Amino acid sequence: MTDQIDPELPATEAAATQAAATHAAATEFPTHPVLRRQLRRLGLSATAAPDVDAFAELLSRVEGVYRDGDRARALLERSLSISSREIRELTLDMERSSESLLAHERDRLRLLFDSVTTGLLVIYRFGRITSVNPEAERLFGDAANLVDSYIEATLSMVGRDGEPRPLVGRDELDRALRAGRWVRNDVRLVDGRVPFQNVETVDGSVPVGVIAADVAIVAFRAGDAHLGGLVVVSDNAVREEARSKLAWQASHDALTSLPNRTLLAERIEVSLVQARRTGRWPSVLFIDLDRFKAVNDSLGHAAGDQLLVAAADRLQRCVRRGDTVARTGGDEFVVLCETDEQSAIRQLAERIISTLNAPFDLGGEQAFVSASVGIAHASADDLDADTLLRDADLAMYRAKETGGSRIDEADDRLRADAAERAHLERALRTAVNNGEIDVVYQPVFRFETGELLGFEALARWEHPTRGSIPPSRFINLAEETGVILAIGERILDLACRDLATWNAERLRTGVGLPLSVHVNVSGRELVSPSLLERVTESLRHHQIEPTSLTLDITEAVLLEHADVADARLQELHAAGVRVAIDDFGTGHTSLTSLRRFPVQIVKIDRGLVAGIDGSPRDERVARAVIDLAHALDCQVLAEGVETSGEFGALRRLGCELVQGFLLGEPMAPHDALMMATAHQHHGLR
Repeated sequence: MTDQIDPELPATEAAATQAAATHAAATEFPTHPVLRRQLRRLGLSATAAPDVDAFAELLSRVEGVYRDGDRARALLERSLSISSREIRELTLDMERSSESLLAHERDRLRLLFDSVTTGLLVIYRFGRITSVNPEAERLFGDAANLVDSYIEATLSMVGRDGEPRPLVGRDELDRALRAGRWVRNDVRLVDGRVPFQNVETVDGSVPVGVIAADVAIVAFRAGDAHLGGLVVVSDNAVREEARSKLAWQASHDALTSLPNRTLLAERIEVSLVQARRTGRWPSVLFIDLDRFKAVNDSLGHAAGDQLLVAAADRLQRCVRRGDTVARTGGDEFVVLCETDEQSAIRQLAERIISTLNAPFDLGGEQAFVSASVGIAHASADDLDADTLLRDADLAMYRAKETGGSRIDEADDRLRADAAERAHLERALRTAVNNGEIDVVYQPVFRFETGELLGFEALARWEHPTRGSIPPSRFINLAEETGVILAIGERILDLACRDLATWNAERLRTGVGLPLSVHVNVSGRELVSPSLLERVTESLRHHQIEPTSLTLDITEAVLLEHADVADARLQELHAAGVRVAIDDFGTGHTSLTSLRRFPVQIVKIDRGLVAGIDGSPRDERVARAVIDLAHALDCQVLAEGVETSGEFGALRRLGCELVQGFLLGEPMAPHDALMMATAHQHHGLR
């Protein structure tokens, strides 16, 4: 239909209007599918004019459709109105919520950005800094000076030449951002807050104005686009401090804070390199404190440490600026002098001895030490620090051997002696296994009757190419190297073996009572926990009575190892083994030795015997020693008797036992066997 029918018109007018309209448009009746369906339901033709009743019903239905449409449209409009408002409100809520979440996340990220202990710098793709966190400000300066600056101008590192250069250039930054990540470890950055100075620290620590750090650059990307990145700077101050502390501990003496042997050797090497260029050769002074052990033993190790610290301080005040004072261990110090004026070095050595001779105040106690100084002057022949230190050490020991508190200088003879000593030491280490160490025996007699009582076993070394090497050349060396333990064990075994042979033969031939044998015990053997076990095993193996064995221990060894010696001697005494104090009268506390230790024999040193027949004073001293030994129930054995005058004087003084070249020189085992089985007294007069 082209016109709408107003439902408010009266029925007659409506009918007339409808009829006119129907008639006028009969040939153009609407053909909308919905209307055609309604007409078919009413039995009306789409082209023929309907009757009035049918048309009225049609109008009623059309009106119903309109009303239903109006209601549907009103409901839709209302629904649309409500939905639009809710959507607007929901959208606003979502916008407000999103803004709140974004603000919250921004705050969280900012808090994280600001609170991390790593320096963070946000950069644009060309290196312009857009934001920094407080740690970056602490490392490189205020944000006002950093933001909008470029990283290549702001972050600098110390190059290999010690001069600052950009940490990362623009081209390198571009490559780093394209790669996505860039890392540099152990970089030394220039501290933007402090003027940079190219200064190398002595202890290898990070100098002022330099930051030890690890640096990384992480790229920001949006697809294939590079938007910039984040520069991450990890300050390694704590790690560097720990590393520096470890390096210092590895190169310095913990007690005195002086350089140790390692750092000293490095400085000597540097000095030798410089000397090869300049011709000015350095010198080394090796210093050992005399009588330091006595301070340790009498006042305790704490006092000894205090003395070492004070000595180190005195030495530092003695040397010139630029010289190095080092402690190489124990009571030994070394001074490296960067001068070739030998007269000045000698004066320095004299000054060192003088300053160390002055008393040390150790907590109210005064202690006195002196110093032995060995000097080695470097030359083109000195290849390394070890050679120079060795020469100075050898010179120091030679000064010490000549009385201490002296100065000695290394020379060719000293080096030759050292080389000979090294060769001898190597040969000595194989001598025992090769059967080169043998034994000889010096007889011991009773003064009154001339009766042979036994022998003293003495070590001898027969070298296959050098021949006989005297004990004075190898016994001390064996003690220092520890070979003395093997030598002592061999001599003890040979002596017990030969003693068993002598006594068996004497018993078979009826010559006389069993003999005894004296065996020397060194300091190393005395402190060895296995001494008693080795002695008793040798006695058992050769079936020797313990009372037939006498162990000779020097007074000096007993005093040096007093605490251990007391326990060892008590063990030996309980086992039935006799003990003699050898070289008696050469120590500092002879009376103490006799009173403290369970000894049965005192052997008077050759120093007290020599010249006793021509000196009343020496005779009175010898008498006092003999009387002292007798008062403590000890027998007295005079050793080293070489003249009849000495023999007569000692006999008058009451010595019970005697040995020496006058009565019998050391002899081979078969000669000792012949003497042991001879059917005669020796008729000593």
